[in-house]
Amino acid sequence: MSDRKKPLLIAHRGERILAPENTLKALHLALAQGADALEVDVRLCRDRKLVLLHDAFLWRRFRQRRFTAQTALSELRNMPFIDREYVYPDRVCTLDEMLEEFRGRVPINLDAKSMVPATRQYAHSLVRLIRRHNIFDQVWISSFNPFLVRQLKAAEPRIRTGFLFQDPLRFYQFIDVFLSSDAWHPHHKNVSRWFVRRARRMNKEVYVWTVNRPDVLARVQAHEVDGIITDAFFRQKPLDE
Repeated sequence: MSDRKKPLLIAHRGERILAPENTLKALHLALAQGADALEVDVRLCRDRKLVLLHDAFLWRRFRQRRFTAQTALSELRNMPFIDREYVYPDRVCTLDEMLEEFRGRVPINLDAKSMVPATRQYAHSLVRLIRRHNIFDQVWISSFNPFLVRQLKAAEPRIRTGFLFQDPLRFYQFIDVFLSSDAWHPHHKNVSRWFVRRARRMNKEVYVWTVNRPDVLARVQAHEVDGIITDAFFRQKPLDE
């Protein structure tokens, strides 16, 4: 994924203050403010389209008592984000649109949001998009769901995957033996010299989430990880209109 000595600063859902998270404007703002890479959340909506949304339930962002999976793309596009006032309003976009917008520009981490064991359809939808855009070297897909990580590799070995986990650490490392993942995505509190050495022995890259304090950033950087998922370093620089 990354052969840099300095870790990638990966924008966590884009610039989340001036624009709605996981939108094209939020992602452009993050890059304008110095991000090296982008991280977005991906869910399936009712008509089986992949959309950039973090939540399974629409209340936090739209004040709608509905699930993302039960809502059509056309409806999602017409819902304004009302969780706060934004300098740069935007609407829900599809993963297809996002990949087209940023193809060939920066590394992209897709956080695949699905915790059900039956992941075949979701995995194949993701694989089809990566194949169509032909961006195997630019994109990797991470998930807390080990079934999905395994299914992605089975469907397309060229897909780069990351296994997201937290405590208990050894339990998740045991699970990963069966996943053939390319990277580990630990919570920052799990990162230590021992952990990174073990990851290197297993030929894993390490992408740490979510680092939003200067002291935590300094500690994590000292361990020479490959990437740091963060939203704390952004300077709220406006987009050039």
